[in-house]
Amino acid sequence: MLPRNTLVIILSIIVLASSATFVGVEVKNTHPSAVSSQDTYQISGNNGSFAFVSNFANGGSYLDYGWSIVSGTSNPSITSDPSYYGEPSLSVPGGTSVFSGKNVIKGDSAVSFQFAVDANGSKGIFEITGSNGGYVASISIIEGRVNVSTFALDGAIASETSRNLNGASTWTLVSGNLFNYSNSSGSGWRLQLFVDNTSYVFANISAPIGYSYDGIELASSNGTTYFTNIIFSTYRMSVFLPGYNNMEGYGQGSGAVVKLLNPFYVLHANFILYNWSVVRYSTLSFQINVMNLYGAEHQTSKGFFQLGIDLDPNGKIAPWYVANNNAIAVYFSNHPSPDFMPGFQTPNGTVLGLTIQYDQQAGLIEFQVVDYSVNNQYRYWNTSVAYDGSPFYAAYTQMETSAMNSTQMVGYRFNGSMYNLSYGTNESALIQFNSSYMLPFSIDAPSIWSLTYYDDSTAGYRQVD
Repeated sequence: MLPRNTLVIILSIIVLASSATFVGVEVKNTHPSAVSSQDTYQISGNNGSFAFVSNFANGGSYLDYGWSIVSGTSNPSITSDPSYYGEPSLSVPGGTSVFSGKNVIKGDSAVSFQFAVDANGSKGIFEITGSNGGYVASISIIEGRVNVSTFALDGAIASETSRNLNGASTWTLVSGNLFNYSNSSGSGWRLQLFVDNTSYVFANISAPIGYSYDGIELASSNGTTYFTNIIFSTYRMSVFLPGYNNMEGYGQGSGAVVKLLNPFYVLHANFILYNWSVVRYSTLSFQINVMNLYGAEHQTSKGFFQLGIDLDPNGKIAPWYVANNNAIAVYFSNHPSPDFMPGFQTPNGTVLGLTIQYDQQAGLIEFQVVDYSVNNQYRYWNTSVAYDGSPFYAAYTQMETSAMNSTQMVGYRFNGSMYNLSYGTNESALIQFNSSYMLPFSIDAPSIWSLTYYDDSTAGYRQVD
């Protein structure tokens, strides 16, 4: 177990994800493969999987991030203004387009994509290119309107949708899935699109040549467009499942893995809870999760370990853990009432440290929560469970509410940051996660939730709900 006074200090901060509990008991199937009863697919594991992440956070030129010019007379430039929650953006002049096929592995049955765009006063275009030299799909944003088109081999538009955004801000976050839902030998490719998270399906249209995907293009016309937070991957990033828990976060595992990590024994993260306001106990929470090899490659609660915090009314929080036990959350025992509304008072701005560690020699999984903002019996929370199995191979974080619709979420607010998300073979040699591994996901996440970008320099991100 980490020393009781362990706190890793860094200069800048950023956020988390998590999970909720139903008064201490909840089955947390965090990465379901089903889109609906009609549209289903499963990520194929890490064989043939890929992820391309481009967030321009390290300065330099667009060339450094795997992009090349397709057309235009002016080179795009990286700028810090405007930024997406502090993330620099790529300034694409009108009449210019850039392409990337970096890391792309062709021939999978499904790919996902994400991009943030500021097309205020311009027309921004995101396109999925096809190996035949044409386009699979095109998404354009102009004056608060999103247009989605898909194409056939002859270049004709297969189908199109166009809707106004409701109260769109300067930045629009677009994500989607291109997948073959058919169980027959024939092609059944579709494009599913979400705008500003996944509270509803923005578009779900036929994509006849989806199988030919080979890269992505960014373009601008009628002015300069800004792009950032761009991801193209076989990892499933957006899922709409009405009635399922609302959640979002970063990382990989539970059957959705692009790349397994080298085996490790410690997962650690720090959190700052700036403020929160909730209506009910045991409804809104965050967590860190690790999986052994079986848990990483399968959608299962076997080989699955979680450490979480409920955000409760009246400034209270309640720690809990899940220990390879069918995803049943157990509250820590050193609180006043372990059977009814557990928790303790902590101030706004509280700093937490969360650690899951496998002590292989002792045959124990050890869980630790430290609240650095209090100096009483609630500062340290430690427990352990017996375990004799493989080390960890995957990790992710979550913010989650129990199954609710947007109307029921009135009165729920959270503003917090995760930083120093790190892993390793022992607590003295931890490695910080970077954005190439920390792929985002959103499940039924309402548009008022803000999952900001994963910042490599702080190994974390900001979460505002």
